[in-house]
Amino acid sequence: MDRIQKLLEAIDRWADFTIKIRRQIHENPELSYKEFETSALIANELTRLGIPYVESPVKPGLIATIDSGKPGKLLVLRGDMDALPVQEETDLPFKSKNDGIMHACGHDVHTSNLLTVGGILNEMKEEWTGRVRLVFQPAEEHGGGGREMIKAGLFDEMPDCCLGVHVWPDKRGKITLGRGYRTAYSDGCTITVHGKAAHSSKPQEGVDAVLIAANIILALNTITSRNLDPKDAANLNVGTIKGGTAPNILADEAVMLCMMRNVNPDSREVMFQRVEEICKGTAKAMGGSCDTDFIRSYPSVYNNPEVADFLYDTFRKHKDALFQGLDEAPPDYLEEAPEQMLAAEDFGYYGQKVPSCFLFIGTGEYAPAHNQKFQVDEQYIKFCTRVMALAALEYMNR
Repeated sequence: MDRIQKLLEAIDRWADFTIKIRRQIHENPELSYKEFETSALIANELTRLGIPYVESPVKPGLIATIDSGKPGKLLVLRGDMDALPVQEETDLPFKSKNDGIMHACGHDVHTSNLLTVGGILNEMKEEWTGRVRLVFQPAEEHGGGGREMIKAGLFDEMPDCCLGVHVWPDKRGKITLGRGYRTAYSDGCTITVHGKAAHSSKPQEGVDAVLIAANIILALNTITSRNLDPKDAANLNVGTIKGGTAPNILADEAVMLCMMRNVNPDSREVMFQRVEEICKGTAKAMGGSCDTDFIRSYPSVYNNPEVADFLYDTFRKHKDALFQGLDEAPPDYLEEAPEQMLAAEDFGYYGQKVPSCFLFIGTGEYAPAHNQKFQVDEQYIKFCTRVMALAALEYMNR
């Protein structure tokens, strides 16, 4: 029996285990940097499977290493563990038990899938060389857990490659890969407008911070249409505005929170510059002032072209193995040049250091990611396992 057939048989044997762990994590979701029960569950399973691990200095992350006992490459596989502050509105029998918290982005699948891939590679050590490192990462959604784990020494021993997968509300079995920059730079800005309070019956004695904020919002929405190249996808959104204390008082302060996404690093810098110019210029022209506090957040995920080429070749060569026992593969199951996404992902930090690739895997078009009705087709969790395990096994045999 060749190694691909052995892999498929192992994945079939582990499928029920993967779903069991996934459901347990889904029922007990935890927010960023609070994934302690999830981490404890994974730690117990790693111990039971005989896979050594260490606790990351970035709590509650875990780092497990599988050594084939033979010299070779070091491959990192990453899965994120955190959930979102969303109230689940599905009818799943294993829906969230934690009020206001939900796995609405599939990280329950990522974690259980990574554990299963590790278990399978551990029992198939004779079929590959080198070492595989499993990174169970906290705080992808909020707090840059990947960035913090790298700062804390995750790459003190530099790996040869990093791989990650993400379930996605798309056609079942569709793999979105691509080369080069794949997601957006995601940045934030707190905009604080300063005015002067006055009674609304004497507006000439004050400076209305809320009115200034309203004009700033209108002007900010011209950046993408007038200051950036139309070919470069970009998005700016003012999501919150808070100001004022009473309807008959001109507000002396208004605070806005803004999110910016850019696929092009040059557009990113233009947007930073224009946001500051518009905010401060508009406030000054209307008699007030304004402070801008930028937060440079997640970098764009970069898929190393050489690694991507290898993955494209692998998935084409083993298409029948990937879809064995599942529905027929979608005609576009492996797009050659998918559009860059405006979504953000802290896997971008991995790609800044190490040749990496990040894949999106279609698991059913139920509802958008981060939606209260988000679901995945559990039949295609096995497909996720096949994709990651096949990629790892073949990479370690290059």
